[in-house]
Amino acid sequence: MKLISRWSVILLVFLGAAWPAFAQTPRIDPAGVPGALFICGDRDVSAAAFVRFFELAGGAKAKVAVIHAHDEKSAATVLEGLSMHAKRLDAAAPRLLTWKDAKAALPELTGVWLIAGNDRRAWEDEVATNMLRAECLALLKRPGVVAVSGRASALIGPGALKLLPVVDHAWSEKKKPFYDGVVTIQLTPDAALEIRGRTLSAVGPGATHLVHWSKGDAVRSVKLEGKTNEDLTAWLRAARDRSENFPPARPEVPFVEKGMLVIVGGGGSPDNLYTKFVEYAGGAGKANIVIFPTASEPIVKRESLAVLFKKAGAKKATLLYGKTQAEVESKEFLDTLKEATGLWFDGGRQWRFVDCYENTKALPLMFDVLNRGGVIGGTSAGATIQGDYLARGGVFNNVDIRYEGYERGLGFLKGVAIDQHFTQRKRHADMTQLMKIHPQYLGIGIDEATALVVKGSIADVIGKGKVHFYDTNRKFDKGESDYEALSAGGRYDLTARKILSTEK
Repeated sequence: MKLISRWSVILLVFLGAAWPAFAQTPRIDPAGVPGALFICGDRDVSAAAFVRFFELAGGAKAKVAVIHAHDEKSAATVLEGLSMHAKRLDAAAPRLLTWKDAKAALPELTGVWLIAGNDRRAWEDEVATNMLRAECLALLKRPGVVAVSGRASALIGPGALKLLPVVDHAWSEKKKPFYDGVVTIQLTPDAALEIRGRTLSAVGPGATHLVHWSKGDAVRSVKLEGKTNEDLTAWLRAARDRSENFPPARPEVPFVEKGMLVIVGGGGSPDNLYTKFVEYAGGAGKANIVIFPTASEPIVKRESLAVLFKKAGAKKATLLYGKTQAEVESKEFLDTLKEATGLWFDGGRQWRFVDCYENTKALPLMFDVLNRGGVIGGTSAGATIQGDYLARGGVFNNVDIRYEGYERGLGFLKGVAIDQHFTQRKRHADMTQLMKIHPQYLGIGIDEATALVVKGSIADVIGKGKVHFYDTNRKFDKGESDYEALSAGGRYDLTARKILSTEK
């Protein structure tokens, strides 16, 4: 790979193999970082970077400081650049502080620029001695901005402030990272990277190169510059997934051992769907349905959906709006799941379901609904999330059927990738593409107002449209469709991957 800079930043996923201290943190917080982190290249900081720093720190109301340890020369250069821009804004003059003096000043600041010398052990000791981490976190949560440049990038890593799992890394073409499952951020000397929440943005004339490493080899590389953005959470999740060998070469077979699944293609529902769902969930007067509207942003109040289930005979229909881990793992949330006989995932964007429920205490309780003989259903995003492989998990848009970092569904139906609005949005070619990349999966495309009802390995088609099955093991002649499609009344064996009947 072409040399980008002498110094780079490595984002380590919370993997025990890489950093034992993080082994107890399997969940990647989808919110990213509070406030904003600002990482600059190792030489001249661009004027655009200084301008953006002040914007993040509050503009004319900004109160900022340069905090240095063992590198007065670099600190003076940054201070000069900040002072010039402070005068233009008529903002308070930036202060120059040593780390020893910083603790008392930090509660008043809206932005800090951290500078450190070559002696990493020395400044790690200073961070620990002066207990700056809590003050920097408080600054970010106000919200404020913490900036670093060049070798000081390691300050925000696990050896010091622990604001991100980041390690400063000396890069050369001959030396590859010795960690498995890492994302490397490589900055050209005049580049600046803004990390605000979960969004990565380039600032200034330089370029940032994001590279995902696995087993010493570059797996994926993206050049971030101009107005393009990347998602930090997706990159961290992608690195974790590859380290855990996901997608697997041989996924589990699609088989629902207990209970049932109802997978709706969006754009309306088959006739009497809610009545049938209540029947599957225990019957009229007994069914206890829990509804998740959390794939929309902002969350749409869906009391009308609860009314539909009650009119269909449900004894109880409860909407759960929790999104954060604390909300999803609250006693009220978990107790509601323990009593449910049916779960319904509403439409929106499927990656939001992943952010809400993956690796939380709620997910095993969802599987328990099936184990008790209950039913799990959903429409549109709520259909796709039921699969093992998550189609169209993109954070910024849902155009691409494959989006690294959001390729894991909740996995109620193993061994499949589910897409929806299929014929109406002309998504056949997309599924063909996905099957070429991951031929081990069974691809399922569901039309609008159409559903697949799954029990055991048997899937029944109901509704107005068709369900399309993509099996890469099936032989077809040139010019033939690479899928088999069934209309209402059709029945398909998901494990054997064969049509059982085309009508009842």
